Amino acid sequence: MRRIAPCLLILSWVLTLFPAAAHAQSTDTVRAVVYEFLRGQSAGTPGQVTIRVTPPAIPPHLPRCDQLEPWLPAGARAWGKVRVGVRCVGQANWALYVPAEVSIVGNYLVSAHALRPGDILGAADVTVRRGEITTMGRQLLTDPAQAVGKQMRFAVGQGQTLRATMMAAPIVVQSGRPVKIIVKGHGFQVANQGVALGNGRAGDAVRVRLSSGKVVSGIATDNGEVHVAP
Repeated sequence: MRRIAPCLLILSWVLTLFPAAAHAQSTDTVRAVVYEFLRGQSAGTPGQVTIRVTPPAIPPHLPRCDQLEPWLPAGARAWGKVRVGVRCVGQANWALYVPAEVSIVGNYLVSAHALRPGDILGAADVTVRRGEITTMGRQLLTDPAQAVGKQMRFAVGQGQTLRATMMAAPIVVQSGRPVKIIVKGHGFQVANQGVALGNGRAGDAVRVRLSSGKVVSGIATDNGEVHVAP
């Protein structure tokens, strides 16, 4: 009996220094916070989203936190393999990173046939396919509306994945060609003719030389006119 009392005293001292498992941070809680965070970040993404969170390596005596705050490092997004930061806000002061993966099975566009530079895309020029898109890089096109009416910047072969960087809005004003100029003001509109001094797409600033030799600047519109401020 004399030996039991000192042992109980030592055990009490150890439990004071090292709280019970109930007071340690739960791995499941951290995983759940990361999962819900990524689910919110990927909300609205077209396609079927699957989120996998790797069990984090939490030190056994990391203090339990009642308010966890997840975040993504600068430049990261909920796409493919990611590392989500989780910090404790409040009584404890710690942070850790949790590996996760966001897989998205969705639509993407490929060329229906070989395309040449300058081609204006129509609905028959693209084909919709479906697959895991997070491994295909960025700038993917996922809807035909994103491609139809655009102009190819360079050639691509049949079946090639289409990206936004491969195309641009079509040129509506061509250098050296006649162009209609519209000057709009409060209660009036004046039309004139000139010669474009450069190519322009809708929304681009374009310089135009008038028959008098004067050069004016305006904004190209999608119908090929140049609108000049009075």
